[in-house]
Amino acid sequence: MSEDDFNAGVLADEDPAAPAQEDSQVESVEDFSARDLANFGEPGAEEAEGPFAADETGLEGVAAATIAIDLAQARAFLDDCMSSTPRVTYGLGAKVPFHGAIPGKNFRAVDCSGFIRELIWRSTTPHQGFPDGSVVQHDFVRDHGFEQTTREAALRQDGVVRIAFLRPQDSPQRIGHVVLIHNVRTLESHGGVGPDSRAWTNTGWQAKAFVYVVKP
Repeated sequence: MSEDDFNAGVLADEDPAAPAQEDSQVESVEDFSARDLANFGEPGAEEAEGPFAADETGLEGVAAATIAIDLAQARAFLDDCMSSTPRVTYGLGAKVPFHGAIPGKNFRAVDCSGFIRELIWRSTTPHQGFPDGSVVQHDFVRDHGFEQTTREAALRQDGVVRIAFLRPQDSPQRIGHVVLIHNVRTLESHGGVGPDSRAWTNTGWQAKAFVYVVKP
């Protein structure tokens, strides 16, 4: 392994949403930089729909919020992105243009928060809207009373679906990141690859993440 390859691997471990040199990137859109799009979402993206549109979850005495994600549907979307022609890659600030868009045809790149937003919509019945931007998504999960858990808990093969966030202030390039975790594997879109599934190891950037339960 060359020194450049080693350094790139170290950077990916600490900064998973930072684009690699080969990644397609999105320039500023309506005065939003690609970093802002990744962190705070696309201007005009809808807020959450369904049971979280105007609820009071998170109040004292109210059960923790959950989302009934269908893992088969979630993995089908991931597989479609990985096997499309061309394969969907990572793009800082790149979003799925509309719900149900065809990977490789209607979009060829997607960032972490755009991927998670579309995955949740596709894997819930009725479809559950979810905000865009990793910072906004983190605020949403925290403010709606999802149970916060530990990074170590995500090392268990217990069937629980979790969501993990890296804050921009904990990233070398100030780009947040978001992944789903199920049985010690992530579902995510990350720099240098795009949609992917990797081991959850609680090392590198993962050791700085905030983790919540999505589906017990």
